[in-house]
Amino acid sequence: MPETAPAATRTSAPTDGPAEPTVALSAREAQVIGLIVQGLSNSEIATAAFLSINSVKTYIRTAYRKIGVTRRAQAVVWGMTHGFAPDQGNGARSD
Repeated sequence: MPETAPAATRTSAPTDGPAEPTVALSAREAQVIGLIVQGLSNSEIATAAFLSINSVKTYIRTAYRKIGVTRRAQAVVWGMTHGFAPDQGNGARSD
């Protein structure tokens, strides 16, 4: 069976400056970052992902280390610029 690449490999968007290194997040780390970008709290992430609150905190900590941030707001900015932006109209009503 051939080896597969990491579950979620994100690269930075092309810029005029030097390229950012590739960041390889696990599938769960990517899911948690995506939910953080959507504005969910740790408790809401735990419920949505069927994880314990402590597992959520662990995934957040390891993801933050990999993407080079220390605060939630920085993770949101990173996620928005690296393809984790929430879908427009996701569940929104158009009355």
